[in-house]
Amino acid sequence: MLFLSPRLLLAITLTAGAVLFFEGTTSVLAQEAPPAAADGAAKPEEKTVKTTSMWDMIRHGGPSLVVLVICSIASATLIIERFMYYRKAGGDTEDMVNKIKQAGTMSEALAAIEHAPGISGRVMRSTIQAARDGYSPDQIETLVQGYVTKELINMEKFLPQLDTFVTMCPLIGLAGTTMGMIKSFSIVAAVGMSDPTKLAGGISEALVNTAAGLIVAIPSLFAYNWFTGKKETILMEMESGLAELMVIIKSSASN
Repeated sequence: MLFLSPRLLLAITLTAGAVLFFEGTTSVLAQEAPPAAADGAAKPEEKTVKTTSMWDMIRHGGPSLVVLVICSIASATLIIERFMYYRKAGGDTEDMVNKIKQAGTMSEALAAIEHAPGISGRVMRSTIQAARDGYSPDQIETLVQGYVTKELINMEKFLPQLDTFVTMCPLIGLAGTTMGMIKSFSIVAAVGMSDPTKLAGGISEALVNTAAGLIVAIPSLFAYNWFTGKKETILMEMESGLAELMVIIKSSASN
């Protein structure tokens, strides 16, 4: 059975609710009739413009558009989950190092950063705990590498899937558009160009797939780059703080 964390479950709920609300709002707006003219009779040459609801676009867009809708929900869910994670992942590493420097012993240093938030706080507490337990500096460096690797795995969680959506969704949209264009021109080849509106309608419905693929890919690309930048910033600050912490530990061990 697939295990979902509470953060991921909340993200899925918020995303599904937003999609259902948007779909329902679009359908209601599409069904509203345009207001009648206040003065005079309607002109006979006026044509009523038929609006298309989201469900109509999905139905005419074909299987590829359905796949893109599913991808959009999955992508939005991952973006919300990662945003909630990175919002709590940061921490003031420089402030933690200053508190450690002011402490006289490893126990005091551990107490000084006991409630420090973020990834750096967790790694530094584990490092100081190892030093307090009597590990040598070389052993502590080995343990620190394991701590950093564990946190790096958590930071990179779901980022490959988000990167996949960035590349895959435009390709799915392009494939749907290509199949739609083939279908439209096949109809023209069979019945001729007696009604050009049929060709134009088929082409517009086919292009919906390309637009949908880009709509999913662009926010995913922005989010992926932002999360990657946030990850690199946290790692650089943490490595800088750990380097200073190891100097302090080696100095206390030599005394």
